[in-house]
Amino acid sequence: MTNVNWSGIFPVLVTPFGADGSINETRYKELVDDAIANGAQGVVAAGSTGEFYALTKTERAHLYKVTVDHVAGRVPVLAGVGDLRVEDVLEACQSAVAAGCAGGMILPPIYAMPSPREIVAFFEYISRNTSLPLMLYNSPRRAGIDITPALVEQLSDLPTVVAIKDSSGVITQVSELVQRVGSRLRVFVGYETMIVPARAVGAHGVVAMAHQIAGPLIRDYWDKALTGEKVVDELGRDVFAFYRCFQSGAYYAAIKETMGQLGRGAGGPRLPLLPLADEQKANIAKIISDAGLARWAKP
Repeated sequence: MTNVNWSGIFPVLVTPFGADGSINETRYKELVDDAIANGAQGVVAAGSTGEFYALTKTERAHLYKVTVDHVAGRVPVLAGVGDLRVEDVLEACQSAVAAGCAGGMILPPIYAMPSPREIVAFFEYISRNTSLPLMLYNSPRRAGIDITPALVEQLSDLPTVVAIKDSSGVITQVSELVQRVGSRLRVFVGYETMIVPARAVGAHGVVAMAHQIAGPLIRDYWDKALTGEKVVDELGRDVFAFYRCFQSGAYYAAIKETMGQLGRGAGGPRLPLLPLADEQKANIAKIISDAGLARWAKP
């Protein structure tokens, strides 16, 4: 098994688009720099929040390379390598290796809803055919299947599987993962709202969405999660407020809208998502105002 020491906050970066729909590389590099300046210990390029499903394979490969070159060894770069066809997943893995990525974040096959036996066969195939270290990505709501702790334990025998991102939102599942595989795999959660309980049960990190908007808040919340300080509750209220903003519309469009309202603009989403409707925008504005979230945004 490949050994990695990934831990802490790994923001999964949005992909900024210009008015013509093209990738805004200048803005993207600014987001990378801001993330690292605000304590990110890794970054994820072309993940779900990066709208990988709306990028061409060429764009994804280019984004991997842009990220690795700009990061220049400051932190590990993970590539989002999820896709529909097995061959396309493998091609993304190969592009990530060619770009110099430290690893790839990999969903089980999308839409097909394979059985546990078929999930194992899929990951075995990918592992045999690429040297890329893999962070399994359990996203039951998006993929339609749950990579259970027992299944993760089985997959941990694969030589290139080094980590798991669990977005089940279930702390007992995270706890079981730590117990079963925590000495072999790096266990990450997929929501900053779970930082306190996840750290309490021994999780190693969080693949973060709000960090690119409010880096100081998420860094402070992570660092103080286990201290028992009163301020942890206060920080948590703001973390949950950001997530209420994200829930005001389709997550990835709402994240970009929240960024825009706080002076951290990254353009709008690509189809199939649309910019939020006026009512949704107003809801985000109210949450930002009521919670005082503007103090956390650093342009």
